[in-house]
Amino acid sequence: MHSGIAIPLKYRHNHIEDAALLYTSIYCIVYLLAESIAEAPSFVKLQFEGARCVRSARTDCSPAIGIYPSDPEASFIVELNNSNWPTEAHKSYTYQNSALKPRGKHYVVSNHDVFHEILADTFSESLITEGCAEYEFVKHYFA
Repeated sequence: MHSGIAIPLKYRHNHIEDAALLYTSIYCIVYLLAESIAEAPSFVKLQFEGARCVRSARTDCSPAIGIYPSDPEASFIVELNNSNWPTEAHKSYTYQNSALKPRGKHYVVSNHDVFHEILADTFSESLITEGCAEYEFVKHYFA
């Protein structure tokens, strides 16, 4: 079992619904279906800056199992402490004499039967609602 901290999110998401992950050389984004009383769906956007690696699995457990926030009603992600992943990723994905150093925080986004692990420097959270520029793009993945 890993140790880590639960990071409560500002926006609640529906933990039973799927998540969509977008990974580029610039950033990684995880979209989650927001809990909403509005007629049109909205989406929680977690944008990870300085993303080095991502990995995902469809399973009923995750590396973040057993790590929860103090508020049992809060939506959250987990930052794992003392993770070996930055070193493992550096060893696996850089040249032997590279000047780059292992870095990044090990985040886990768990949702339904899928979890996403992201190795990144930081993350930010926002809400995508009807009328936002990327709304239709995101909505397509939850149709």
